[in-house]
Amino acid sequence: MRKLAKPISAVALILAIVICFSGCGIIEFTRSIIQKNNNVDVTNVGNTQNTGDVIVPGNQDVTNSAVIVTPSTNATNGTSTPPATQNSSSTKPQTKPSESTTQSVGQNVTEPVTNTPVVDDNVTEEDLKEMPIKDVQDLLFATEDPNTAGKILEFAGFEYDEKQGIYYSQMNPLQRKFGFNLVYDMAAPMVGMVYDTKRIEFVYDNREWMIQIWKGQYGMTAGAEVGLYNRDPERNFQYDCADDEDLIEMQFDFYNQDEFVFSRGPEKHWWLTGFKILNVGVPILIDLDITLKFSNKIMAQAFAQSLKKTASTSLLDPITYKVTGSTVNIKW
Repeated sequence: MRKLAKPISAVALILAIVICFSGCGIIEFTRSIIQKNNNVDVTNVGNTQNTGDVIVPGNQDVTNSAVIVTPSTNATNGTSTPPATQNSSSTKPQTKPSESTTQSVGQNVTEPVTNTPVVDDNVTEEDLKEMPIKDVQDLLFATEDPNTAGKILEFAGFEYDEKQGIYYSQMNPLQRKFGFNLVYDMAAPMVGMVYDTKRIEFVYDNREWMIQIWKGQYGMTAGAEVGLYNRDPERNFQYDCADDEDLIEMQFDFYNQDEFVFSRGPEKHWWLTGFKILNVGVPILIDLDITLKFSNKIMAQAFAQSLKKTASTSLLDPITYKVTGSTVNIKW
């Protein structure tokens, strides 16, 4: 049962979304929300941070320098098509909305004032069918009142970010107790998850570590994951999820077909994820800009040496990276 923890949780999340958006209970739930509060916030502003973009080809030494490109763009109502930037050594997208207009999950920020539509008590089922998907998600998940959809989502180990309209994993979901192994990835296609993944295994502090990254289609969502695991040397199959004292700061920006979609972090985590509903994601057309801050330079270098080997074998979907002290930036 433990081996199926992650696929079962993913199925629960997918079922929760399917049930919610199939009209099962949505009308009565929405009407109850409307009666309590006629002003429903449907502001759709992306949550990101502005970071420098530095990369080094994976087959070069990890101490090499690279072109630095500082992204800058204006975000309006959550739109996120990156403008043209300077040429660099990478073919991956280079920009995202600027920090002045967006912010990451969990950070305090004053959101721009937008026109919020007011929904009255006479809303009909037809009105709900015409609502943008973001508004429906907000009604279902961005409310303080308990509801079936929100409870199922929480039980599955996920939360909803109403600013970006994405789903992401909690710090302490049930999955954290079960660790990780290859069986999870082998079972993924059976539950509608089609993704590319890379496992970077390295040794540090008398333990075997693995950072695994994923990107692709998860049911009706497109998304990505960054996982941190470790184990004692005598174990050769099952990894444990990193404990609180082993967490590292993670961040990633998610691009689909060269367009910025959402951002996660930076925050200390062991499983940083993000999933955008009704977003079609072909793995090779999805780009991730990942930043990992390790506890020290020794750990970062141990990881980078293994990452170098992984990058050298990733030909169809290249990986480039840059090491700066205890920080590793990866473009995939």
